Amino acid sequence: MDPVKIAVFLAAFGLLLVIGRALSRASETHVALSLPRRSGTETPSGEPSPTSDRDPDPSALIGAEFGMPIPLPPVQRMATGGFNRPIFTNYYFAKTDLVSGPADPACFCDEFFLQMQDPESQHRWTTEFTIATPAGLRQVLDEGKFGSVYFETPVVIVSQWDLPLILHTVTEEATKIYRYNNGGGENPASSGTEQ
Repeated sequence: MDPVKIAVFLAAFGLLLVIGRALSRASETHVALSLPRRSGTETPSGEPSPTSDRDPDPSALIGAEFGMPIPLPPVQRMATGGFNRPIFTNYYFAKTDLVSGPADPACFCDEFFLQMQDPESQHRWTTEFTIATPAGLRQVLDEGKFGSVYFETPVVIVSQWDLPLILHTVTEEATKIYRYNNGGGENPASSGTEQ
């Protein structure tokens, strides 16, 4: 085996171990509980959520206005009877503007919302992700003086702001989950995405 690959693997493993231990100590912060809900999204019971004073800035562009800057496969019925993917109807960040991005592309942590619709039933739902850079996670810990942070949503770590990469990652994961839930794919928990 290549000693450089072993060294990189051990360094990455050690970093993850240190981060894991740091996150497991002291107090927890439930990030998802403080997230804004955009009007028109559904609550877990399927009822529309009320407009909140914590909604993202209405002057900021949302994905339905901005467009999808990545190619997506067409929605098609599979041999199993289900569809290959949901329809992605909207996406937005809680605080970050889609056009300008974060103030520091290498240091940010924000909640991302991906709205979808089932092609057959027309059921709509919203999935939340936390999108962050390693420096952004460190900033969250430092600014809040937290010993740990608990994310109730899936976390996507990126090296820097890259909207097409973020969208590719979250739509790919959402598609895997959708296919699995509709009997047409492998368990999404058994695979990861690396870019």
